Amino acid sequence: MIKTVIFDMDGTILNTLDDITKSINVSLEYHQLPIKTKNEVRKAVGRGALNLIIDVVPENSDQKLIDSVFKKYQSYYDTHSNDLTAPYPHMLDVLKQLKEMGYKLAVVSNKYEYLVKKLNDDVFESIFAVAIGETKDLPIKPAPDMLFKAIKLLDSTIEESIFIGDSDTYMKTAVNANITSIGVTWGFRDKETLIKEGAKYIISDPFDMIKIISEG
Repeated sequence: MIKTVIFDMDGTILNTLDDITKSINVSLEYHQLPIKTKNEVRKAVGRGALNLIIDVVPENSDQKLIDSVFKKYQSYYDTHSNDLTAPYPHMLDVLKQLKEMGYKLAVVSNKYEYLVKKLNDDVFESIFAVAIGETKDLPIKPAPDMLFKAIKLLDSTIEESIFIGDSDTYMKTAVNANITSIGVTWGFRDKETLIKEGAKYIISDPFDMIKIISEG
């Protein structure tokens, strides 16, 4: 029986693409580099901020340039992470319903942890009992460590938990943790990618989460 529901953040519960794209392009323009389209950024999101920068700067950029763009991106995004960001349609209703049904809720993200906690507080009114992000001591997904930490903090087990995400990285995370996964198609990757990387369920409507979880 499912008792714990763990969510990814970007592309799963929050549409963060506009703010991320804006922050990327501010950083690139500052360094007189070509800007990226929203679709190009979409394909690069999901493996942490540093990997995102590596993907959007010109190929063969040296480490000094990568570090400088990364620093500018962090500085800008820190103060603009919630300008255009919003929950996906019906997401707040689904989360509130799951909480009212007695499920323990957590969010784990490859964003830095202070941003994950800030967005949990500002956007979701702290609906998630546990909010985990990247720290120096915690490997980012697809390493399973974030899931294990969330499950431990919620006094749950792998068997009682389910993980919901939108990308190949997160489906790989679920496989690595040996946890049941739901792939969502409204995020940053397509259905075929999610299936290929091991999603047990695929949904295109947030309300379908309630049915799958309650029957799990």
